[in-house]
Parts: sequence; structure tokens; C-alpha cells
Amino acid sequence: MSSPSSAPAPRRGNKNAITIDWRLLWHRLLARTGQLFTSLRHKAGRTEYIPPAWMQRFRISWFRLGLMGLAAFIFTQKQVDFTLSVGKEGLAIGASEGRHSALNTGDKSAATATMGILPVSNHPSAATGPATSAWNVNDLDAAQVRAYVNRFEKVAQGEEQKFSIPAPAAMALAILNSKAGQSTAAKRDNNHFGTITSDRYYENAWMNWRAHSEIVDKRFPELADNSVNYQQWVAALAKTNYSSDRQLSSKLMDIVERFNLDRL
Repeated sequence: MSSPSSAPAPRRGNKNAITIDWRLLWHRLLARTGQLFTSLRHKAGRTEYIPPAWMQRFRISWFRLGLMGLAAFIFTQKQVDFTLSVGKEGLAIGASEGRHSALNTGDKSAATATMGILPVSNHPSAATGPATSAWNVNDLDAAQVRAYVNRFEKVAQGEEQKFSIPAPAAMALAILNSKAGQSTAAKRDNNHFGTITSDRYYENAWMNWRAHSEIVDKRFPELADNSVNYQQWVAALAKTNYSSDRQLSSKLMDIVERFNLDRL
């Protein structure tokens, strides 16, 4: 039998339980971290940093770097065109730049540089072509035009009746091509309609008018369907190969309006 003294002692609550104060631990951790950073900063301030030799060769200040970036931006935003000309007159160098230069490709962000060797010539039309002045209806002498209209008014009306060519349009064509009868071809060959009737000499101006009507009627028969009014006829004429002048219709309309040919 076991003695009463050997019986197990009754269990009691644990008096050695550990309690953690998380707030205090957090504050101590922050304090230690602050001390560590302060120590490292103090050591870094007392330590002299010597960069490697290769870095010392490429010292670029922020100011220089900014200038380089600005130069790169300006260069990429403009197009540059260089021309180098060598000829009898010596060396001629020209440069043009801008988005509107002769070699502009439409890409604003692209920079293009070209260089060419061109001969220099004393002839004025060698580089720029023959000098031509823009046509203006006011360059026609009003008195000469009035005299021309009075002279050929009946002829234009007769051609309209026979060939369905509106008299205002035919008169404007004759005035434009013959300079109201003052051109060399009109005075020398009685040719009042330019290259379309320039194949021969005409005994008189009326024969030239008739030849012009016959050529138009034969080569452009579709114009007869547009003879209701002169505006429609002129617009249809501009769509044919009657003339290589792309401004033909506007010139004819200017002449009709300037000298009131719509009354014919």
C-alpha cells in the first residue's frame, strides 16, 4: 500500500505565465531602427567617397545634360536640307530647314539631311526654269477687248447657231488665245484660237473661227449636249484634252464676267 504522502499533489494554476507587451516591443524596435540609421548616416558623412577613375572621365553636370537634351529635341523637330553646289562659279553652299522645306516628307518628328552636288549656271532658267507671270484678266486692254467683241460678235452668234458652241465661251476663247487680236499669230496667220488651229495660215479671221468650230464639233461632239448655257459648256470643255492649261475654265469665266460677254 502506498502511503498517504506518496499521493499526487493536486494541480494548481500556472503562476509563471509570460505576458508580452506588444506596444512596448514595437516602440523599442522603432527606436533601435532609428539609432541604426542615425549611426549609418553619421558614418557615411565622415567617409569620403572616391569614384572610380573611369567615372571621373565622364563627369556630366545636370546643366550640360539638359543642354544636350534640348539640342536633341530641337534637331528632331526640324528638318534640315543641305545643298552643296560646285560649278564654274566656284563653291556654293546653301541650307534650308523647317517643316516647310522643299524636301519635307510630312513627318514632323523626323529629321532629314540631304547633300547634293549641283552645277552652277549663269542661265536664269537653268535652276528655276523660265520665268512666267501669273495670268490676270485685268492685264487685257479693255478698249482692245471691246473693239474685238464688236468685230466678232455676229461671227460668234453664227457659230453658236450652227455648231452649238455658246457665243460667250467662243468669244472668251478667242480673246484669251489671241490677246483680243493682238497676238503675233492673230496678226500674222489670222489664228485666234492658239495651238488647236495653228496648223496653217488663214486668209481671214472668219475662216479661222469656222475652222475652230469644225474642230471642236469633230473632236468633242459630247460638248453639244452641254450647250444649254456657257457655264456648263466651259465646265465640260475643261474635262477634255482641248488644252493642257488646268486654269482654262477659270480664265474663260473671268473674261466673260469682266467684259459682260454673257449678253451675247
